[in-house]
Amino acid sequence: MKRLLAVCLLLVLAMAMAQSSPKWLFSYQSFKGRYAIYGGSLSDPRPPTRKDKRIAFWIDGKVAKQLFDAMGPDLRNACGVDGEYRLRQRAEVRCSYHPRDGHHCDFGFDLITGRSIGGSLC
Repeated sequence: MKRLLAVCLLLVLAMAMAQSSPKWLFSYQSFKGRYAIYGGSLSDPRPPTRKDKRIAFWIDGKVAKQLFDAMGPDLRNACGVDGEYRLRQRAEVRCSYHPRDGHHCDFGFDLITGRSIGGSLC
């Protein structure tokens, strides 16, 4: 009897905990951003060709803030970092924050090889 009571108590506690925590749901969200398809490099862009085609993405707003927050910590002594400007980077994904401009992230892909590349210049 004590065993049954303990099991029931555990079930009630588990159900209460499940109801009190918000349920996470996988879903694609829309976001604000821009992109450019180009050939060559970001420092010397040219029209894309069949053998030389890349894409750079620049995203803003809520999703950029979520990426920035997930990446931490800020880079120190990095290109452009001064005063209130904050920069975080993991591999080829770079996110920044400035109170005046908000959050921005950039990244890119080589569309021929599928490899990730940077989406902006320092």
